[in-house]
Amino acid sequence: MIALSETYSVCPVCLGRIQAAYVKNGCSVYLEKECGEHGKFSCLISQDADDFENWKADTISIKPKEVLRQTKNGCPHDCGPCEKHLQTACCVLIDLTDSCDQNCAICFASASPEKRREPGLSEIEQKFDELIRMSETRKFNIQFSGGEPTIRDELPEIITMAKAKGFEYVQLNTNGKKIGTEENYALILKQVGLDAVFMQFDGMTDAVYRVMRNEELLELKKMAVENCRKARLPVALVPTIARGVNDCEIGGIIQFMLENVDVVKGIHFQPMSFFGRYPSGFGEERRFTMFDTINEIHRQTGGMISKSDLSPISTGHALCCFYANYVKQEDGSVLCTSAKESKSGCCCEESAEPEGQSSSPVEPCCPPDIEIISKDRDYVLKKWKMAETSNEDGFDAFLNNLRENSFTLTGMAFQDAVSLDTERLKRCRVQMLVDGGGLVPFCAYNVTDIDGNYLYRP
Repeated sequence: MIALSETYSVCPVCLGRIQAAYVKNGCSVYLEKECGEHGKFSCLISQDADDFENWKADTISIKPKEVLRQTKNGCPHDCGPCEKHLQTACCVLIDLTDSCDQNCAICFASASPEKRREPGLSEIEQKFDELIRMSETRKFNIQFSGGEPTIRDELPEIITMAKAKGFEYVQLNTNGKKIGTEENYALILKQVGLDAVFMQFDGMTDAVYRVMRNEELLELKKMAVENCRKARLPVALVPTIARGVNDCEIGGIIQFMLENVDVVKGIHFQPMSFFGRYPSGFGEERRFTMFDTINEIHRQTGGMISKSDLSPISTGHALCCFYANYVKQEDGSVLCTSAKESKSGCCCEESAEPEGQSSSPVEPCCPPDIEIISKDRDYVLKKWKMAETSNEDGFDAFLNNLRENSFTLTGMAFQDAVSLDTERLKRCRVQMLVDGGGLVPFCAYNVTDIDGNYLYRP
């Protein structure tokens, strides 16, 4: 066993802060830790140590505009953000309800039809104003989540309000049920300014949905995509991947996207995290890592989408996510269009200092923070867009065709109490707006102990 690097984590039983280390054991890499009271814990990070050790990014750290909480107990117990947080948010999630019109076996929010806690319109407006105050010049991208936000009759009014407040990118996180069953609902959302739909989409067989969502949903999902096509509302498919349940569906989901690339502008893979609600029989044997996802994308597409195409992002932690951009060509093949070289080109990036130490001032030699922030948020705004309807010819027609056939593959490995790494949390760029104000990294907000008790989520 070889130690690769050290960090801090939490005990999955008591959520107490404990030391942890990435270790190479045989050909694989694990996160190992021990709680003095509750014993040792191990989490698979990569089945191939080479995948782990070669996965690196030139990280750009742009601290939040404002510190709202001082460190007392150490990460992850002082989120808000605290003065140790190294990365401003790109996307901020706002929960519109904790209720849902499904009762999924797997749910990070533990939502169900019975629950009903949701902010009123005046409270939502206050949340928008709070985000504006915390934003840099280019406001945060926002995503409405829950629960299931489409059960709110006021959702079109809420989107209208967000656009009026100047939020350039508004995204909806949804199971797609209402979009699929109400033909004109997608059009209503498009007309009030919704930019994209992030739709739960776990596979191409109803057997998968029976296990993960407790009902058969495939045809409804397909109808939701069709209704979004009619409304010209772009869709990103969001599969939660569990080993032995739907990991074999990755290639089929990609093929479905390619067949509908005019409206399905990409896939956002989410290897399953063990927080919130999940079946009692789901343990570490179901864990499917980010590297597993990358390797299966390559294998199940026959190398058409190569693992060498996929890269970590530079404005975050390398172990959090991957991405690549593509264009589908006339013969059905795909062309990777994302640059493989370092995106920062910066020699003055701030590194994560050990706690209790501060870094000395460094003369800037990279673009201003606001320029990097704006490009980061604009990238998300643009990558899910559909082509414009146009009768133009020549170069305009070429550009329109290029956009119609472009798509993006991304993946995000959310952390749970077993896999949590505080160095990753410090660089989190997907954050939750919490009641009473302040931002908490998504993983910290949703982390639960082994009994399902949340650290932050109400």
